[in-house]
Amino acid sequence: MIFSGLRCLLCGLALVAAGGAVFTVSAASSVLVWPVYQVIEADQNGSALWLENRGAAPVSLQVRVFAWKQHDFNEIYADQNDVAISPPFATVAPGQRQLIRLIRNAPVAAGSEQAYRIIIDEVPSPQTPSPAENKATVGLQLQMRYLLPLFVDGEGIWTNERSDIKRDSATASQPHLTWSLQNVAGKPYLQVRNNGKVHARLSNLFWSAKGEVKQAVKTVTPGFLGYVLPGQVMRWPLPPTTTMPGSASQLNAQIADNSPPIVIDRGE
Repeated sequence: MIFSGLRCLLCGLALVAAGGAVFTVSAASSVLVWPVYQVIEADQNGSALWLENRGAAPVSLQVRVFAWKQHDFNEIYADQNDVAISPPFATVAPGQRQLIRLIRNAPVAAGSEQAYRIIIDEVPSPQTPSPAENKATVGLQLQMRYLLPLFVDGEGIWTNERSDIKRDSATASQPHLTWSLQNVAGKPYLQVRNNGKVHARLSNLFWSAKGEVKQAVKTVTPGFLGYVLPGQVMRWPLPPTTTMPGSASQLNAQIADNSPPIVIDRGE
């Protein structure tokens, strides 16, 4: 099964998408999910994902992992056998936690990174409406979906700090990014290309004077914008009034949580 973007994933769902590394995800279902940024390195067989039910009723959840690629500016998800989930279904009692193991089944080529999406669906329990409830009210019940990234590294690749290994941050694998402004059907888009070996998680983009990464002249987007996977190019719409920045301007962005912004070079 291959599908593009989230169109076929969202029918009847409330989506919680997570791209960060250090915070938990929660929503109206009272389910907490952590850590929301999942990495399996070359020397690791898997990673742990925790689900916690802070509600007053049991919650049933299904956990799946899809291969994640990008093509023609779209997110593409497909079935895969490289990463297994144990257990793939769980019912979590109120106040309890459930450990989900993500198990790597296949090696990743040295010097490369493979991307996956973890999709956690809340499975609604059958409910009998009371006489005071009408069909419209019952039909508005939402099913929660949580969308998390998973990156599996080959030998020589690392992007995440680990408490069991002392590392020099200067040796971390980095994306290689360039940007351009594109006109698509009369509308401006910011296009970002990643020629590096690892993903880029873009957030808090802003224009500044060249050589200045602390003082924003104009904010492009506050908060999380999106991912650009290795060797891929993605684009996002900009306000209609956006004009090409002059040669004295530069684009800055955060590519990791709690990290200083970097300068993204201008491309073609």
